[in-house]
Amino acid sequence: MDLEYLDLIRVLASLAVIAAGAFWGGRRLVHLVRLLGRARPMPDRWGGWGEKIRYQFRHVLGQQKILQWSTPGVLHALIFWGFIILQSQSLEAIGEVFDPNFAIPLVGRNDVLGFLQDLFTIAVLVAVAGFALIRLIQDPARLGRTSRFEGSNLQQGWYVLLAESGLLYTVLVLRGVRATKGTLPYPDGAFLSDWVGQQFAGLPEPSLEVIATAFLVAHLAVLMGFFVFTVHSKHLHIFTIPFNVLFARQPKALGKLQSEIIDLETMDEDTVLGVGQMEHFGFKRYLDMYTCTECGRCQSQCPAWNTGKPLNPKLLIMDLRDHLYEKAPYVLDPSLANRDNGNVGGHEDVDVLGQMLVGDEPGQQNAVIDYDVLWSCTTCGACVEECPVDIEHVDHIIDLRRYKVQMESSFPQEAGGMLRNIENSGDPWGLGATKRMDWAEGLQVPIVDGRIPDDVEYLFWVGCAGALEDRAKKVTRGLAELLDAAGVSYAVLGPRETCTGDPARRIGMEYLFQMMARQNVETLKEVGARKIVAWCPHCFNTLRNEYPDFDGHFEVIHHTQLLSQLIVQGRLNPRSEVAKKVTYHDPCYLGRHNEVYDPPRAVVDSVQGLEKVEMPRCRNHGFCCGAGGARMWMEETIGKRVNHERIDEALELRPDLVSTACPYCMVMLDDAVNDKAGRGELAEGQVKVVDVSQILAESLLPVAAVNGASGHPSVTAHQGDTAPESAARQ
Repeated sequence: MDLEYLDLIRVLASLAVIAAGAFWGGRRLVHLVRLLGRARPMPDRWGGWGEKIRYQFRHVLGQQKILQWSTPGVLHALIFWGFIILQSQSLEAIGEVFDPNFAIPLVGRNDVLGFLQDLFTIAVLVAVAGFALIRLIQDPARLGRTSRFEGSNLQQGWYVLLAESGLLYTVLVLRGVRATKGTLPYPDGAFLSDWVGQQFAGLPEPSLEVIATAFLVAHLAVLMGFFVFTVHSKHLHIFTIPFNVLFARQPKALGKLQSEIIDLETMDEDTVLGVGQMEHFGFKRYLDMYTCTECGRCQSQCPAWNTGKPLNPKLLIMDLRDHLYEKAPYVLDPSLANRDNGNVGGHEDVDVLGQMLVGDEPGQQNAVIDYDVLWSCTTCGACVEECPVDIEHVDHIIDLRRYKVQMESSFPQEAGGMLRNIENSGDPWGLGATKRMDWAEGLQVPIVDGRIPDDVEYLFWVGCAGALEDRAKKVTRGLAELLDAAGVSYAVLGPRETCTGDPARRIGMEYLFQMMARQNVETLKEVGARKIVAWCPHCFNTLRNEYPDFDGHFEVIHHTQLLSQLIVQGRLNPRSEVAKKVTYHDPCYLGRHNEVYDPPRAVVDSVQGLEKVEMPRCRNHGFCCGAGGARMWMEETIGKRVNHERIDEALELRPDLVSTACPYCMVMLDDAVNDKAGRGELAEGQVKVVDVSQILAESLLPVAAVNGASGHPSVTAHQGDTAPESAARQ
């Protein structure tokens, strides 16, 4: 064959492949960008670019979360880093279309680049083989499992592995031929390409040119085909991850929820609270849907999914994504819904317009998200913690709940009493302000009357559970005695304290939460609160992370943080040994949501004689007790109870004490222990559920003096029948 004709074939065939791929892939990208532009703006996601860029380097380039999952993480990181390095090979291939001696300007003849290209070629091939082996081992059909994915959807992973192998194989042969011809721009560094080139030694020049042309066109065909496939599949995340991470809440999407400030004066009949249609979602939610890799890490940690509930965080995002893509034509052009004089019944996509985003009852056929899926979530944040691409599953769920609760009054019936109690009595149990100080009977607890004096260091935020729930009240009382024993000056709001609104916000009643937030912020400012210590992690999280959105800026610490400081300072000196075996349960809103892991353990570690054991699921991988997301006030009738699952894990360690640092967790775990004792699976009193402060109090020797009320004019003491007791007498 005439080499001039071969050159023409190379150029024309390559340009045709590139043009076809760019057209079909670019068309899809334009569609996705236009669709993203129809989402609601989220102004709070702009700014803080310095930290965002640093986070990109750690999280995206450094593959920080991916590498936490050992073997698959390492394999993925190799492919990701190889993907970055090996794009230079594809760039060289495109350049070779026009110039057989092409080299990337500035760096294209550096042997280091050639070495890295070949090194990562081997690394990616190893990773591809590793993933292929994993897919074979975990194949649903081989394991006798059903899968949501069938047909071509189930094979997408194999397509990607084949495409990656094809890219590497075609470019490696192409580079080998270039090495044989002497046109490879790396004289010494490209060791693998040189070895491949040796296999072509002795072939005549025309044969080498035919091979080079064939594999150049083949490489470009695989490259552009992979591009088109990627933008039409779940592997779109290859392009969207940097943007999804860039606009994620920093340092992670836990702690506070996205605020949707409600102003009654500006509301009208067109105002929508929450998300009732795809168009109501913010642009970060669309990015989340684009970016889901379907890896399943979220579902592996979800307490609902792991106890037989219908909620699967991965499937939730995927179902929303599928609906978004199906509804996209109507989102981009609303007039399509009115075609044929408003009758779309004759079109195959009619169900898209007729679907509800969330059903009003379980099993509703025309709903994208089932009713029980939405209400199974405990908002524990395990899905968000595990997601390697910063998808904000909890915010999606709360967005949907806000609409169902506030716009449609559709939510579990038993939660209605909790909401009415918060609104009318200021607490979820409906006991009212007159019961707020019952826990302090017999103690002289300073109650704020006016403003907090300068020499009172802490406002002790007792919380509704701490003030009103019988088991939690014992912890509150003991904690007050510990503060007295350490000489900490504190005061409480007493009857002026009300619910922070956390249960209302987590169930979706945003308006009630904001009403409570504004009321509490006003009270806290009025009394001059500076430092607040809270023992309920839900109160702690709300005061610390969410009240700043309502101009409530206070220094807030958890009681375990304060106790651990007092121990270090020598103001609390545990001396008596407690010869018991103890395990610690991480509360979700203290641990994952606020990353307070060490202080509770430090309190336990300070007590001599304890045998301390950790549950397999602990710290940021801790398993929920089942009370969050307002689940504390909802029935749990599907699958295994979450608190039973958690206590079973604890009991496998055969502890005497299951400790925690949250009233919700204490109640849920204690209920689980009592359930087991009632069924004869445990002896009465065999295992006790306690707060870590109770273990500390048990280990303290009697102290010489206990501080009482401060006696300042603006602080009055709650008078009881007896004098204050020391923490050692708890």
